[in-house]
Amino acid sequence: MPSALAIFACRPNSHPFQERHVYLDEPVKIGRSVARCRPAQNNATFDCKVLSRNHALVWFDHKTGKFYLQDTKSSNGTFINSQRLSRGSEESPPCEIMSGDIIQFGVDVTENTRKGKVTHGCIVSTIKLFLPDGMEARLRSDVIHAPLPSPVDKVAANTPSMYSQELFQLSQYLQEALHREQMLEQKLATLQRLLAVTQEASDTSWQALIDEDRLLSRLEVMGNQLQACSKNQTEDSIRKELIALQEDKHNYETTAKESLRRVLQEKIEVVRKLSEVERSLSNTEDECTHLKEMNERTQEELRELANKYNGAVNEIKDLSDKLKVAEGKQEEIQQKGLAEKKELQHKVDEMEEREQELQAKIEALQADSDFTNERLTALQVRLEHLQEKTLKEHNSLGIQVDDFIPKINGSTEKEHFLSKSGGDSTFIHQFIECQNKLIDEGHLTKVEEAKLLKDAQMDEQELNEPIAKVSLLKALLEEERKAYRLQVEDSSKQIQLLQAQLQRLQEDIDNLREEKENEISSTRNELLSAQDEILLLQQVAEKAASERDIDIATLQEELKKVRGELERWRKEASEYEKEIVSLQASFQLRCQQCEVQQKEEVNRLQGELEKLRKEWNALESECLTLKKENTLLASELQRQEKELHSSQKQSLALTSDLSVLEMTRKELENQMGTLREQHQRDAASLKSLLTEAENQAKDVQKEYEKTQAVLSELKLKLEMTEQEKQSITDELKQCKENLKLLQEKGNNRQWPWMPVLAALVAVTAVVLYPGLTRASP
Repeated sequence: MPSALAIFACRPNSHPFQERHVYLDEPVKIGRSVARCRPAQNNATFDCKVLSRNHALVWFDHKTGKFYLQDTKSSNGTFINSQRLSRGSEESPPCEIMSGDIIQFGVDVTENTRKGKVTHGCIVSTIKLFLPDGMEARLRSDVIHAPLPSPVDKVAANTPSMYSQELFQLSQYLQEALHREQMLEQKLATLQRLLAVTQEASDTSWQALIDEDRLLSRLEVMGNQLQACSKNQTEDSIRKELIALQEDKHNYETTAKESLRRVLQEKIEVVRKLSEVERSLSNTEDECTHLKEMNERTQEELRELANKYNGAVNEIKDLSDKLKVAEGKQEEIQQKGLAEKKELQHKVDEMEEREQELQAKIEALQADSDFTNERLTALQVRLEHLQEKTLKEHNSLGIQVDDFIPKINGSTEKEHFLSKSGGDSTFIHQFIECQNKLIDEGHLTKVEEAKLLKDAQMDEQELNEPIAKVSLLKALLEEERKAYRLQVEDSSKQIQLLQAQLQRLQEDIDNLREEKENEISSTRNELLSAQDEILLLQQVAEKAASERDIDIATLQEELKKVRGELERWRKEASEYEKEIVSLQASFQLRCQQCEVQQKEEVNRLQGELEKLRKEWNALESECLTLKKENTLLASELQRQEKELHSSQKQSLALTSDLSVLEMTRKELENQMGTLREQHQRDAASLKSLLTEAENQAKDVQKEYEKTQAVLSELKLKLEMTEQEKQSITDELKQCKENLKLLQEKGNNRQWPWMPVLAALVAVTAVVLYPGLTRASP
């Protein structure tokens, strides 16, 4: 069994390869050469780096008699006449290819190597397709660019499948733009959340650091005060100071615990916000998958609409071709009808000429018969005179003449009948002359008279034969005249009927042609308006795409800056957290050390108190001795008062130091305020950018809604064309039923012109409804 053949010829702008002759007994794989499959002249494997291993498939469908090409998820794509079949790494639907198409596998790829830039070329070939019977498949120019003079064909030529592909690409661009806008919105939202979280974390870290610095400064001050007081204070003052120190310690512990609690709470809040961010991220991912699914569904719907639109265009083209064929058939039938009419008219003219000739012959025969009647009457008168003379002169011959007269009279009657019937006058003249001679010759014998009687009888028989022939000719002529008259009347009636039917059909065809032309002009205007709208949409989409690319570039730069700042802030926050942890550890250590020191000091003070108690007992016993030393003690008291004044001065110095620390704290707070204002300005700028992005997204959404409206209008037009097609199928069925009824009537009547009428009805049905031959069973 012969198989289809595909020939791949290398083009000048292609990666070089030998011409390939591939037989399409089964689907043939097109791809890059590997160790198991090397390039050969009878396969479609190419030694080219830009091709995939399983790049595409080509095959021949025996049912439809067409060749198909399919992209099998190639990375660099497959192109037919510079039109890509599918997006990257996606399988394309089967696409019909024709002989002479330019097939491109992959794209040119530039690689940066040590030697420099190296460009790897793609496979570009001109394909020639041959059917199993050896004939070359039809060219695309025969299908699309053929000269089509009718308006329907002009509309079909002006509406190729390029517009559906451009609509599909435009919708894809809009959907990608919407997806990018949504992703940018999500990224901006996450950035804003991260900024807020980092700002809060920085605020809390600064606050914790400031609180820790305050606590450390207070601890140092209190330690110094404790040391100063412990050196120069009495037991009561020491107790009071100890109690105050314990209270301060308790207060500081509570404040430290409160600050730690706040830090832990802030940490928990940050963890909660992080979980919320993760949940929002998961929600955005789910929404992204949902949007991808919706995008795929809309792409499938757009593909279906494009296929339906192409099918409608092809059907319009088929209808126009069938209309042209029907018009040609109608012209042929009209020419045949005119030729038959001319032939019938020629036959009628011939019959009229023959009738005129026969009429002239009849008139000539009538004139001859009149002339012979006159001669016969003259001869009869002459015979009567001769008879009288012979009776007077020849009595012996009287009986014979008497016997011969009735014969002569009978012969004259026959001659008279012959003359009326249009016989030959020369023969009659000869017979009369012979009889005159016989009468003039009176000396004839009886034997000669018998011979003469025999001769007369023979002559009479010979005269009867042409008379019978003339009568038969007259009868035949009359019958032929009647038959020709009937045939001429029937033919004239049929011609009149056919002319009336042709006029009606011509009027119907003119009306339908006007309707079709009006519909075609309206559809043409609609298509032109749709083309203008598509051009406007393309321009708007290009402008929006350029503006969107510029905005995206600026947003990407700003995002890079913000990401850098975020990274810097994250590093600073991590450093701050580390410092906070180290400070907390050191604070805890110092608190523990202070507690240990305070415990040791308390123990030491308790020991001293015990010693003082013992000494107090000893002093009570020595009270008398001490009274003497009262003056010394008073002086000592004055000295202690002076030391108290000095300690008070030291406390004043400590309060001044505290005021300095407060000033530093205020400066730090001012710096924090400036940082907050800067963060707020950055957030305001990001919010303005976000509003601009939202406005752009709204504009793109409006453009998308406009394209959806245009697509809905195209859907409505497609539904209207399908309804018109259904109505035309119903009308064709009705015409077929009428044609069957007419055929049955023609079979019953046995009318010879009924097949012609049936053919005319069928031709008019094909002319009026050319698109339904496919739909008819």
